[in-house]
Amino acid sequence: MNQATTATPTPWASWVDGYGRLSRLLAGVGVLMIVGIAFLTLLDVVLRSFFSTTIPGLNEILILCLGMAIAACLPDGASRGVHLTLNLLTDNLPKPAQRALRLMGTLLLGLFLTLAGSELLKVAMAYDARHQGTIILGWQIAPFHYLMAALLLAALPAQLFHLLAATGDILQAHKGPSRLIELLPAFLGAGISILVVTGSLDLLPGYDGLRSLQSGVAALVFFGIMWALMILGVPLAACMGLVGFLGSAVLIAPGPAATVVGTEVARFLTSETLAVLPLFLLMGSFASVAGLSSDIYRFAHELLRPLRGSLAHATIAGCAGFGALTGSSLATAATFGKVALPEMESRDYNRALGSGSIAAGGTLGSLVPPSTALILFALLSEQSIGKLFVAAIIPAVLAISLYLVTIKIVLTLKPDYAPQGSAINWPALRSAAIRCSGAIVLFGTVIGSIYTGIVTDAEAASVGAVGAFLFALFRGKLGKGNLWTVMAETTTTIALIYTLIFGAVTFSFLIAFTQVPALLSGWIVALDIGPYGVILTLIFVYLILGMVMDSYAMMVITVPIFLPLVLQYGFDPIWWGIVTVICVELGMITPPFGMNIFMLASIAKNTSLGTIYRGVLPFVAADLVKVAVIIAFPALALWLPGQM
Repeated sequence: MNQATTATPTPWASWVDGYGRLSRLLAGVGVLMIVGIAFLTLLDVVLRSFFSTTIPGLNEILILCLGMAIAACLPDGASRGVHLTLNLLTDNLPKPAQRALRLMGTLLLGLFLTLAGSELLKVAMAYDARHQGTIILGWQIAPFHYLMAALLLAALPAQLFHLLAATGDILQAHKGPSRLIELLPAFLGAGISILVVTGSLDLLPGYDGLRSLQSGVAALVFFGIMWALMILGVPLAACMGLVGFLGSAVLIAPGPAATVVGTEVARFLTSETLAVLPLFLLMGSFASVAGLSSDIYRFAHELLRPLRGSLAHATIAGCAGFGALTGSSLATAATFGKVALPEMESRDYNRALGSGSIAAGGTLGSLVPPSTALILFALLSEQSIGKLFVAAIIPAVLAISLYLVTIKIVLTLKPDYAPQGSAINWPALRSAAIRCSGAIVLFGTVIGSIYTGIVTDAEAASVGAVGAFLFALFRGKLGKGNLWTVMAETTTTIALIYTLIFGAVTFSFLIAFTQVPALLSGWIVALDIGPYGVILTLIFVYLILGMVMDSYAMMVITVPIFLPLVLQYGFDPIWWGIVTVICVELGMITPPFGMNIFMLASIAKNTSLGTIYRGVLPFVAADLVKVAVIIAFPALALWLPGQM
């Protein structure tokens, strides 16, 4: 699975460049709006805490502004061609087949964006017709939604350029009738598009047969169609969104199914629960550019200097600390791949140990709070983000400890993999501790404020974003284009995740309507394997999916299906959230696919995939031990008072 970027043909270069500049400008405005929202939220917290007053109606306006800011990032994401695809099959197909499927995928993604944008526009029109306003200030909310819809639809020219590029590749590669063969998938996609736009779904082959199926059987059919499209390289957001819409349209009616798309897109763009996601992403980007990762790594190295393989140990500790600031496995693995790997190679560390510790350490970004994976689980399961953050603390400590023990065992068996340790340099340790204190204070403030209930989740995320911004500003790290780098990173991730969420919630509606969780529960109950047999079965499914799917994809597809089953057996949803994220984290380093593995391979050009695979296997074993411990002792994730 990858984040794909599509080239554009030369005749359209000037148009593409102009659109690219405009989309980057919109994204820059969007990111600056998110920064402004963080500062205003922090101001509101200060007023409430010290002056017992607040800015009237601030939250209801900021959440609408946040929706516009997020939507402003989507055209730039589309321009960059940022989306998740499953390339296990397509990368091994002949070039003509790859070009044909790329064209079809581009067309279908454009269709889904058109559907989402046009239905969001209808939501805005409905608000306008009702003259619906905010509760406190009474501001009309239709103008905000009109702008969100316009920004989402502004992503369509990018898809058109990508479509022209894909078509141009086919036309340049062939002459004569052979072109038609490669264009055939696109013709099929265009035909489906026409039927969707005109509401003539009854003309689809097999339409009547699908309507006559029982809901559970129909759900399996549409689930199979979704997987088929994924295997053919169609972007995951389009797979879930279009199949979810088509399934709902067939089983209910096209009108209500389309309405679901618009209302869900509007709801999640202005979701107070999801507001923490762009704020924490911004916090991570500013923390990275401020050099906090190097501070944490240097302190960990000086502290663990006496151990054999101190740099490998420091990498795990540093990844845990930086993961607490970014909440992202990929960002952590990428950052430490650039920081730690050259250091270890210069000191003759075994490449398997070095690359394995970085790839595995990067996964801690999914578990150490604040974590985007935990936020996504909270969103999909309607659980408390704060409770999940606090519940993850002990499992995160366990994960770090097991990784450090793993390195110790590897070096006991293979002492030549890393040099012997040395005595602590106390002045250097003191200097590193002082330098690292800012990162520790920032992390402690964010998590401590959530745990004590001083602020809400979104307010804590605003504190983190403002704090990381100030670190970067006062350290002079926002010059020389670094601010635009932060904006680009944040824009890319926001566009990727939100487009995926739009598809996921559309597909989740189909899953809920067809009562798939209840059917799955009945099937598993009939197996009579007991509650823990069910849990082990679901974990096994995650391990298999982790070999071929991205962590976000796994969660958006499985959480709505698995969670009701887990709850039926009486397990705590917070505990299951931690288990889910651990399994997703394991998928980041599970061969043959592992996002962290490929991220590291792209950085370490002189290290083969086989070497990285060998390096991560001991850490995979440690993760399996961690899963077993959390299952055997659920109190480790339910230690918060009131959860037991």
